[in-house]
Amino acid sequence: MTIAEHRTAHHHTNRPPAAAPSLFVQVRTGPAPAEIYRRAIDIASEAERLGFAAIWFATRHFGAHHAALSTVFPLLAAAGQHTSRIRLGSGVVALPFENPVRLVEDAAVTDHLCGGRLELGVGKGLGFGLSATTYAGFGLAHADREQLYTSRLSALHALLDSGVVAPGVALHPDPTPLRGRVWQSTGSLDTARQVAAAGDGLLAHTNSEALAGHDAHELVDTYLLALDGADARIGTTMTVVPGKDTDDATAIFEADIRHSRDYYAGKLNGRDAGTFRSDLAIHCGSSDQLVEAILATHIPAATTDWLFHVPLALHHDRYLECLERIACDIAPYVCGTEY
Repeated sequence: MTIAEHRTAHHHTNRPPAAAPSLFVQVRTGPAPAEIYRRAIDIASEAERLGFAAIWFATRHFGAHHAALSTVFPLLAAAGQHTSRIRLGSGVVALPFENPVRLVEDAAVTDHLCGGRLELGVGKGLGFGLSATTYAGFGLAHADREQLYTSRLSALHALLDSGVVAPGVALHPDPTPLRGRVWQSTGSLDTARQVAAAGDGLLAHTNSEALAGHDAHELVDTYLLALDGADARIGTTMTVVPGKDTDDATAIFEADIRHSRDYYAGKLNGRDAGTFRSDLAIHCGSSDQLVEAILATHIPAATTDWLFHVPLALHHDRYLECLERIACDIAPYVCGTEY
């Protein structure tokens, strides 16, 4: 069934709820840092032109998993100077490694530079095998992960609620407009409840590489139950490689493997490309096929923000083509924004 036929058949009975189409970007090592950061800024500009509502940049320390972005705010501020509408998300700042006061100052300056477009995503710091190594790099014990996150999240909320660090000592610039734009990334049901209690947005982290342990439905249902009728903000990630057809999309992905051997060396771990894609829920196919596949996954209907992730190096020669297919042929229907 084509997209047009699917729209006709389900126009009234299976219409997805309207949600904001966004882009989730991993900035991978390879080119010189300055080159890859400029490429990321160009992608933000292109994402805005294509109509994406937000762009989120992933952050990891010490080059973990070949990540090239250890701090997100300089890049978001730079992207903000080359765009005017698209929201700019930190995906995500690892709170245990941050001084909450300095974090709020950095976020507030970035938000004011961007005209109030910052979305402040925070998390516990790498759900991957390198997590303990990263904690050690900051002189912290991985066993303290939960306690550090809870205490620094509490401090972050207090600073954004009050705008002061002590009686008569105000933060500058004013960070309080950010309080309603905090998101927490988690694969934990307990944390999902806490996200709701805090009134924050939920970034449902279900990537199998992170060993999150819970699917999107479990996380979202737990969050909504704890939210008890309050307005929800739910971000769900979908990883796609759109091509002219299945063979073309598969070729796009396999070209990335050939050109980024260092990146994939530890990831494939003896698996062929097809098994790897299946294990990580990477959908390859034509736009029609991807719409069908995404709808078949029964992603929670409560999703308010769809974060489309193209799992390619940013300098892949067909990366921008993939973005255009998502924006023009996939997101309008999947997100319920155009029929």
